[in-house]
Amino acid sequence: MDAFDARSCLDVIAEELSEEEEEEEEEAFVMVQDSHTPDAFCSPCRVLTHTGAAPHARHTLLALGPAAQQIKDELSQSRSKLSERITEMENFASNLEEIFITVEENFGRQEQNLEQHYNEVLQTLAHRHEARTAALDEQKNRALERLYADLLRCGRTLDASKELIESAQELHRRTDTHAFLQAVMPVIKRFEQFSGKEEDLKLGVSLDFDVPTADLSDVRQMMDSINLLPVCQLKVKETHCTVSALLPNAQYELWVTATNTTGISPASERAVYMTVPSPPVIRPLQCVSSLDAALIRWDSGNTNPVESYTLEFRERDADSSGTATESVVAIPSCECLVQLQPRKRYIISVRAVNIGGPSDRSQPVDISTAGTHFHLLEDTAHPSLSLSADGLTMFYLDEDLPLSHMTFSDSTFARCVAVLGDLVPIRGQYYWEIEVDENTEYRIGVAYEDTQRNSYLGGNNTSWCMRHIVTPSRHKYEFLHNGWTPDIRITVHPLRVGVFLDSSAGVLSFYNADLQQHLHTFSCHFLHHAHPCFALDTPGALTLHTGLATPTPVTRAE
Repeated sequence: MDAFDARSCLDVIAEELSEEEEEEEEEAFVMVQDSHTPDAFCSPCRVLTHTGAAPHARHTLLALGPAAQQIKDELSQSRSKLSERITEMENFASNLEEIFITVEENFGRQEQNLEQHYNEVLQTLAHRHEARTAALDEQKNRALERLYADLLRCGRTLDASKELIESAQELHRRTDTHAFLQAVMPVIKRFEQFSGKEEDLKLGVSLDFDVPTADLSDVRQMMDSINLLPVCQLKVKETHCTVSALLPNAQYELWVTATNTTGISPASERAVYMTVPSPPVIRPLQCVSSLDAALIRWDSGNTNPVESYTLEFRERDADSSGTATESVVAIPSCECLVQLQPRKRYIISVRAVNIGGPSDRSQPVDISTAGTHFHLLEDTAHPSLSLSADGLTMFYLDEDLPLSHMTFSDSTFARCVAVLGDLVPIRGQYYWEIEVDENTEYRIGVAYEDTQRNSYLGGNNTSWCMRHIVTPSRHKYEFLHNGWTPDIRITVHPLRVGVFLDSSAGVLSFYNADLQQHLHTFSCHFLHHAHPCFALDTPGALTLHTGLATPTPVTRAE
């Protein structure tokens, strides 16, 4: 089986296609049609038909020549994608061959180490040596069998890819447009099925070797030096040694032997040492703050679990120097809610801690308590809603996105094109503003985290929102909760809406931020933590503005 000649095959095919495309540009095709020969191609249905045929009267019809060229272009694009897939599989197959060699070499070195140590106590440990060698051979055989199976799978996939490309090449040579369009659709379907199939290009075999532990109690002293094969051996003449290049957050056993011309002494007692962890990685876009608190989130930065984390923060002065550092210790998870002073700036960092000690500090982040800072929760967004990289602008680009192109989860909105925001989870005062367009229909407000994802914001008892509706005669504004709204008329269309939430006092107010004009206030008792919510009922965009001081008219109204 030749699994690695796909690239040369693709080069030959590309040259042939290029020559044929140049010839086709110089030729002129004249097709004579009778009354029974199809003279058009229905683009939505992808079938041959007649001009004016009833089933396709309202569809987009193409002449046979342009239709054939369009299909050939699609075929060329699919061929290019398939070529890239073949290149990936060739690289993966090459990697498998290298791993074959590595596995053989690693197992050889492991077996040599075992032989070297066991020769010293050969008579006592012969049967143990045989058992361990057999176990290593069994692991090797299993690993090689898995790798060989992966290599065969890659070869079969490559053969199928080359066969599909050859079929496409043969069709591409046809000059009879009618025959080409009749024969090409099954091939295109095979291309789509093949391109849509995700190939598993991950190595399915672990290269770590498990050496079975034997019962060596009868020869404990002799076996102290071989129960665990050394990761590294250092020969020094001094009575001290520095061991470097150790993995972070890992446990090591260390022991010492003395050597002279007569041989090697028994091993010393073993010392267990734990290296400190790697620094955590703070996620700035997932950190939120308010006037008196901040929620800091981070990634561990370590493969193995750590015991706890320590959060350190200090106030940033106007001259950029720092005041005394405060700490929150014994944090069990990768987030912490910390109480802060209003209208200050803080530098915050995190350490990971294990029995070996604390890690270095993470890269710091600046946190401000001058206002409300939060971002949109991408995992709650309706599939038709796109978010900007900074998590502050939402776009609804296409209200007719096919349902088959949408992916839903339990947290995403399914009916309303909406998304939730992420406030600090405490009862307090929050203020933010939303930049809107007067021709866009939208809903903005707050909702509980468990608000129904298959209903509209404001249409249930777990959400409160301001809704803008554009009618032929006027702009209409509703303030909805549980499907009910008071009758309110707004004469000046707000282009920037301010939202003030005081969850402790049970107040949710809306303002025309440009005019500092009060629009409406909900008075309610919030049973749960409320999240900002945003929705677009028609294509458009909403831009969120955070970190703003609460305007004076809002604080007076409170």
